[in-house]
Amino acid sequence: MSAGGYGSEMANEPRYCCAILLDSRGRYVFERRPRDEADAPGMLTCFGGGREEREDAESCLRRELREELGFEAGELERVFTLRTPRGEAWFYRLANGATGPEEGTVRALEAGFEVVWVDSTSALMKEVGAWHRVVLDGIARGEHQATVA
Repeated sequence: MSAGGYGSEMANEPRYCCAILLDSRGRYVFERRPRDEADAPGMLTCFGGGREEREDAESCLRRELREELGFEAGELERVFTLRTPRGEAWFYRLANGATGPEEGTVRALEAGFEVVWVDSTSALMKEVGAWHRVVLDGIARGEHQATVA
């Protein structure tokens, strides 16, 4: 087994997978995490999570979107790699102009979590978790990767 408990056949896969979802109006579809969460408490983050053993990145993200949001993603496009002290995270968006769920069509399926639609110019963007903010800012600058301490 390689570091992190992942099999060697998945050594090149990330530890975490996240989706940058936009609705048809161009608003981000975030989850608001409960205030008692260990990671990014009370913050807005992209939907996603940790990869399970023998699970590839896209399968992980599809599973996470079903579990957290009840959303079935179409084709995915990897757009960003974030290296963190806890492992690498790959960020995806829906490919071919597909959009994420529209406001009022889905709800968070995990207790304490909430789905929030946010315009990129909204003051709510200040509530995006630090690592997710690095990714969104990097994409806005045309970057495809970043490292955080």
